[in-house]
Amino acid sequence: MTAVTVPRPLRRPTTARYTTVRPSAASGRSRLPRRVAGLTTLAALLIVLTGCLQLNAQMSVRKDDTVSGRILIAGDQPEQAAALERLGAPSGLEQKVRITPYSADGFTGREIYFTQLTFAEMDTLTLAIDIEGARPYTLGFRRSGDTVSFSGAIDLSMLPADRAGSTTTRVDLTFPNRISETNGTVGAGNSVSWTPAPGSITRMQASSSYPDPATRGFAVWMIVGIGAALLVSIGTILAARTARARADRLVR
Repeated sequence: MTAVTVPRPLRRPTTARYTTVRPSAASGRSRLPRRVAGLTTLAALLIVLTGCLQLNAQMSVRKDDTVSGRILIAGDQPEQAAALERLGAPSGLEQKVRITPYSADGFTGREIYFTQLTFAEMDTLTLAIDIEGARPYTLGFRRSGDTVSFSGAIDLSMLPADRAGSTTTRVDLTFPNRISETNGTVGAGNSVSWTPAPGSITRMQASSSYPDPATRGFAVWMIVGIGAALLVSIGTILAARTARARADRLVR
């Protein structure tokens, strides 16, 4: 019997397989809000920083550490006006902050009037000036001892430098006492001003010294208390002398 040899099947060469790992849907969703937020902020900045602009602020600091003034934000484009219409007074400050429509010389926007805001309330107002994620102003006041310091910034870095003729930006600040230090232009009447230029971030600093109203109030009450104590002492002494004089007359 003849043995039949069955040929073995030929092995196919092994082909390396590479698996492409695709990002999960959850990962894509996690990045989406950040992208949307970034695009929203960028779009808002483009809306605010296109066309001609007016960014003006006038602020006055009182001896009681409160700030009053006006902030104007206006543009000459319909998109700018639509974005500015959403500005509203911060919650809890409706009695101190008033926002009114502004329209003059082809510019449309909002005027923000504020009266006797504390330094903390000024921080709240600054955060509320949010135009779809864009904040053109950064303004803040702080007290350290008898010195009150102002610091702020206006970001016009997205505007071309040659847009100076189409942008009106000015910040005026007045203190109750003379300006002791600043990087702005000192004017008359304890005032200082800045004129930010397109294509740059203008940082503002100024300080002035005057007594802390809390300390001043304590000193006043202390003087009143001392005066009252002196009056009581004088009254007691006079009453004692009168009583003694009467007793002497009775003895005689």
